[in-house]
Parts: sequence; structure tokens; C-alpha cells
Amino acid sequence: MLTIKNLTAGYGGPNILHDVNVTIREGEIVTIIGPNGAGKSTILKSIFGMTKIEHGSIRYFEENLTALPTSEIIERGICFVPQGRSVFPSLTVEENLEMGAFIRKDKKVVRKDLHEVYEKFPKLYERRHQLSKTLSGGEQQMVSLGRALMLQPRLLLLDEPSIGLAPQIVTEVFEKCRQIKAAGTAILMVEQNATLALEYSDRGYVLELGRNRLEGAGKDLLQNKQVGELYLGK
Repeated sequence: MLTIKNLTAGYGGPNILHDVNVTIREGEIVTIIGPNGAGKSTILKSIFGMTKIEHGSIRYFEENLTALPTSEIIERGICFVPQGRSVFPSLTVEENLEMGAFIRKDKKVVRKDLHEVYEKFPKLYERRHQLSKTLSGGEQQMVSLGRALMLQPRLLLLDEPSIGLAPQIVTEVFEKCRQIKAAGTAILMVEQNATLALEYSDRGYVLELGRNRLEGAGKDLLQNKQVGELYLGK
């Protein structure tokens, strides 16, 4: 579905990524872990057209994305949920969700998809007329996820979806990710809660200083002694 090959990229200064390779198949959850400053978020931003790519390729169903603007990447079915609760605070929950479908023309289908989002996130239906700034952190994260799903993405990019959330809410977020995957959307995730993320992931990558360090099945990386000592606090 997506193949990143020999990607070297940054933000105009020194490169952050150096010959990075990542793949994701349809129907997978793939997690990228590593220490702060490893370049994890830069991978997601590179896919989404938000970095300066020096060389390498990002191919999505065989199409090279590296020369495309973000607006066209979105049209191809890729959606990015950035770090933190990125809601429009002065809009209601429902208005936030509707903003996610801004490029879609068939309003009847959009309303149908809105109800499907409410089925996935019942709390959002209860608070659909409430201003988003009044929600808890966990509820705002659900709004961010729900709004992304309104674009009907085939690939969802998540940057630290559990950051700043209470432990019980973190588990709920990962369960929602599992449901999103089951409904047919692949997920590429950057996550500091490496242990829980790998438990929910089909595969994972370990990044260090902008380079590939390790890769493997999520359950195998969890059992890897080196990963445990360096990144999982074991």
C-alpha cells in the first residue's frame, strides 16, 4: 500500500531522516517507536507533504507522492491526525466532524458517514451540540479521530494519539484504532507508549537518530531484549 524507500528529508536545515525505509500493507496497524528526536513524526509529515525531501521515494499504490501537495495527498485517501487534540475549539463536536468531509460533494453520503462515526464513538453523539473546547482530552482525541474518518481514508497517519491521556482513556483510543483497522483503514502510528502500541500493531519499526534500527512483528519487538532495555523500560 505504501512504500518509503531510502527517504532523506528535513525542514530546510540539516536532514532529520537518513535513508529511511518503511512499508505498510492494506489492513495493517504499523507503529514507529524510538527516542525523542529520532525523526518519527518527520516520517508522517513527509508522507503528508510537509517536509523538504532531499532524495528517496514515497510510493502509494505505485504512485510517487513526493512531488504532490498536501491537498492532493488528502484526495488520494490519506489523512493525518497530528500530535495533541487538534480540534476547532469554538465549533461544536458535529461541526468539527463535518469539517472532516470538506472535500466531499455527496452530502447524503456524508450524513450517513457521520452516523457511522457516531456509532464508533457514542460519546460524541451525546455531545454533538457541545463546543469542542469544553470536552475532556480523551473526548477531543475522539473528535480528531472521528473527523479524520469523515474523509473515508484508506490510510490514517496518527502522531502520538495517546499523549497526555489518562491510562484508561489510552486503552480506549487503541481499541478504537483496532476497530478502524477492522473497518478497512490501515494505520501508520507514531507512539511514545511503545509497549501498548506494539501490542496492538501487526508490525513495528524502531527509529534512532533518523535511521532504521530494527523492524519486525509487533509481538516480536515486544519480546526483543534490546528493544525492551532501550525503549520499553524493561
